[in-house]
Amino acid sequence: MAPVRLIERTPPSTEGSESAQLASKLVGHYVERGTTPFIGNTRHRVLLADVDGEVTPLIVNDGADSDCYLTSPFINYITYAEEFVNSVKEPGTRRALLAFIRAVRTVIRPRHLDRVVYVNHWMVATGPALCFTPEQLERLTQALRERFPKHAFVFKRATAETAAAVARERPGAALHAIFNRQMYVWRHEEGKKPPREFRQDRNLLNQHRANLRRLTAADPGVIDRLRELYRALYIDKYSDHNAFFTEAWFEEVFRQGLLEVYGIEVEGRLAYFVTCFVAGGELIGSVVGHDPVLSRKHGLYRAGMSHLMQLAEQRDLPLNLSSGSGQFKQKRGATPLTEYELLCFSHLPWRARLSWSLLRRIYNAVGPRVFSALSI
Repeated sequence: MAPVRLIERTPPSTEGSESAQLASKLVGHYVERGTTPFIGNTRHRVLLADVDGEVTPLIVNDGADSDCYLTSPFINYITYAEEFVNSVKEPGTRRALLAFIRAVRTVIRPRHLDRVVYVNHWMVATGPALCFTPEQLERLTQALRERFPKHAFVFKRATAETAAAVARERPGAALHAIFNRQMYVWRHEEGKKPPREFRQDRNLLNQHRANLRRLTAADPGVIDRLRELYRALYIDKYSDHNAFFTEAWFEEVFRQGLLEVYGIEVEGRLAYFVTCFVAGGELIGSVVGHDPVLSRKHGLYRAGMSHLMQLAEQRDLPLNLSSGSGQFKQKRGATPLTEYELLCFSHLPWRARLSWSLLRRIYNAVGPRVFSALSI
């Protein structure tokens, strides 16, 4: 059995296992140059872990390296949650949740959470599922403890089954599951009549068909327009704790060719785009951007969602629609899937252990009910 290899500054080969090829295209540039040139509100070094030929990215946060929910546990679990709750329309629910989050904030501080190494983090909201066996996870955890003794470890995209198997078979790994979010997965079912909303969206897609195409770097001004549409949605509308994707990030998307980028034009100008990629036996919907006014007027988001469903159907793959807008996605036939993260913090000082343990207990007790009630 080969030892776990931690690889620094050297991008993976474009040959080898599927995960090695994926790492080369999706995170190889981060390994070489760090994250800052590509995601402006992050300052991370990125390593790779090779476990029996399976390669996964490691994102290192040394405690103050991120202003982005993707790579800061404090922002992800507390700040980002508070921002979302501020948008809840029902006053009583909003006040109660805000009071609860602020009480948690007084006990848990960023310095106790944000010294962390993320495992299986592909620097997008939804990456491939965690695919290691319990035995491999135990070996990887031990290697990380030796290399990063002062960091917590967060394993992305785990399932309840993975967490249960690790606890049962490898308790020495000291990996604890925390509820992260509710994802939504759509599957084409042959012979089943699709919901009314699905059919309406498909009609919208057909109306926009003439103005829908796959984008390339050769399209004039495409990089600037993609950045503009992304910022209009993720930053201006939602939160400045979303990823600040730079021009270099979009250039890398086209250079590597892993993410497929589709756009819809309105009156001769790009007004909407959506990206997707295939990994781990599923089509994963990824970064989106649109002009909010035009999207609402012309149903661009709905048409783009329908386009992803059509791609998944053509390729006979499930479509991972990530999280958020749960009611919208379920009305179109998607089903919820609970996503967990696995935490390792037993080797840390008591104050950090207390913060992680408290956070885990709170989210596991409250998170699923809140996500379900608010249809997140």
